Parts: sequence; C-alpha cells; structure tokens
Amino acid sequence: MDQAKLDYYRQLLEVERRELLDTMESFKEQGIHENMNDVTGELSAYDQHPADYGSQMFEREKDLGLLENLKDQLHLVDRALERIDQGTYGICEQCQRPINPERLRVLPQALLCVQCKLEDEKRFSPNTGDQEFSFERSFKDDSDFVGFDGEDAWQSVARFGTANTRQDRAGVSDLDDEYLNEEEIDALDAIDEYIEGD
Repeated sequence: MDQAKLDYYRQLLEVERRELLDTMESFKEQGIHENMNDVTGELSAYDQHPADYGSQMFEREKDLGLLENLKDQLHLVDRALERIDQGTYGICEQCQRPINPERLRVLPQALLCVQCKLEDEKRFSPNTGDQEFSFERSFKDDSDFVGFDGEDAWQSVARFGTANTRQDRAGVSDLDDEYLNEEEIDALDAIDEYIEGD
C-alpha cells in the first residue's frame, strides 16, 4: 500500500480514536465509576423502591457494557495503528490477502477481510445451528465421567420449560401420553398416587 493511502487511513483511525476517547471521557464525567447513590443524589438506597433502584442498576449495567465496547473498539483502532507502523496494515490477519479498500474506508480498524470475518462470525455465533454452543458438546454419556456435564446442565434448565414443551405445541390441550416421555409419565403417576392416597 502506498504512503498516501496509509496516511489517509491513519487520519481516519486517529479521528476514530479521538471520538472513542471523548465518548469514554463523557461516561466518566457522568459518574460511571462512582457510587450509584452519589450519582442519583440519594443519601441511601433504603428509601428507594426496589423497581426504581432496579431500573437505575439496569441503566448502570448498560452503560458499563457500552463502556467495555468502547474499550474494545479503541483496542482495535490501536492495533490497526500499530499495523500501519509495522507495514502490515490492510493485510488480513488470517488469510494474509489484501483487505478490500472499500472495507477499510468504512471500517479502517478492520483486521480481517470480509470472507474471513464472515467465517469468524459463523464459527462463534450461537445462531448458526451447529453444536459449537450447544449443551450437547459436553454430553459425556459414552464415557466414565460421573460429574455434572452438559446433559445434566440441560436437564436442570429444561425442567423450567423449553420451546418444545407441551404448552408450546399447537392443539395440545391436556397431557396426552403421546407427548410424555417415560420419566414424565412415572412422575405424573407418582403424583396421582400421592393425591389419591390422601
């Protein structure tokens, strides 16, 4: 990449860096790191209604999340500036091919080409349908493992309901045996016996 283009991208990155730092500073000025009671002007949380305090806590957590995102973006910008200094800017970190100039113009801190970024997002996305983020990846039924594994975790969570539980099936008005597994039938029979025994 020629020096004029590098200077152009450096300028874009430095503007982005200043904007990120200004935004982070505004979070600090608004009291992001201060005690919540000091920021809200309350002497104590004792007289606050729990819902009001919960709303304030939610807003604080949201702001902290945004601040973390800004820090991550700043880190990417700094890495891109380092790559300019090292002479590796504009080269994809994974496939080592040039990154499209249009991508760099829109997102100058990009470290990956579009194709590698799409593959990266697919690999780390919980919505891809693969088992990478599934409980199934840690099912250890076919091993001698006796600890709390993915299947145990799934069963603990699923007992509160899933998108596949009976109430979510169209046309199911009662607990038909055809929708129950053996474990559920045994549990319902035990409940019926207990109730009838009284």
